[in-house]
Amino acid sequence: MSTILFVDDNPELVEIHSTYLRDMGYTVETAGDGDAALTLLELHHIDLLITDVVMPGKEGFETIIEVRTKHPNVPIIAISGGGRVGARDYLTLAMSMGAKATLSKPFSASALHREVQHLLRE
Repeated sequence: MSTILFVDDNPELVEIHSTYLRDMGYTVETAGDGDAALTLLELHHIDLLITDVVMPGKEGFETIIEVRTKHPNVPIIAISGGGRVGARDYLTLAMSMGAKATLSKPFSASALHREVQHLLRE
């Protein structure tokens, strides 16, 4: 089964969605910021990255750019609840940087699963 890296600074969100993905049969690695995510990408084979775009430390935008450079074949789902601007603006920017799909927080488990299945089939 595929390995997914889920990156978000909200531990509750990480726990909820990583548990769901594990229940669906995926192996899930988790990280709280972009630096930890990039380390895990070097240590493990990752089939899909799901990353928040607004996080302390190395945020999602920087992470997406580095992943596109170092791991160009890893598909990325960008997630955001917004911040100083609306989530749509952040997610549009994430797509222009290389994310293959986006989800606006809060999102349902079924929406997450649909995007994961779609990207892992490509």
